[in-house]
Amino acid sequence: MRTLAISDIHGCLDPLLTLWKTLDPQPEDHIIFLGDYVDRGPDSKGVIDFLIEQSQKFRIDCLCGNHEEKFVLSRIDKTDHAHWVDVWGGQETLDSYGPNGMDDVPEEHWQFLLRNKPYVETDTHIFVHAYLEAEVPVNEQLPYTLVHQKFNHPFYGPPRPHCSGKVMICGHTAQKSHVPLNIGHAVCIDTDPGRGGWLTGLHVEAGHYFQTNVDGEVREGDL
Repeated sequence: MRTLAISDIHGCLDPLLTLWKTLDPQPEDHIIFLGDYVDRGPDSKGVIDFLIEQSQKFRIDCLCGNHEEKFVLSRIDKTDHAHWVDVWGGQETLDSYGPNGMDDVPEEHWQFLLRNKPYVETDTHIFVHAYLEAEVPVNEQLPYTLVHQKFNHPFYGPPRPHCSGKVMICGHTAQKSHVPLNIGHAVCIDTDPGRGGWLTGLHVEAGHYFQTNVDGEVREGDL
């Protein structure tokens, strides 16, 4: 069994399809998507359709990213909606659904977004979208911390080792180097596919990763 972590797809369906083929998931694998499935890229709808479809075939956990949170809030709050469209890449998400905006988003997609988890914990790792406070048990972390706090926070600095002794795997903080950032007790695999970077899939136990981009290229490396 492999644990595979995939982060921050941002509407980039084609790199996701290439990465999925490259990783070749097996029924015994545990696949964890770290959030930010929507916005910026051209096919957020296609990404969510794919995740729903594959979740019926494989052992998959999908975490909630800040972009999913904003998407859901934008359904009920006009201020959030305007900010999401203008700043977060929400217009690209709406365009992927059709001409009628939020009315074109199927109920199945809203239910998928509401089912997304705040974190996944295994015997050795904790998977979150954004961050963990070092001295706070994972089930007591603030939602803001899990979903929004940056890996290299200007006040807090990079994450310290978590009190559980487990390694944190996260996304959210885009690595401009386009390669994962590994500081031993924490690994960030957001490599910014929605803004010209690469989509990363990490084989957690092996510390080996594969990456794909919008040009159909594939590369790999080790943490």
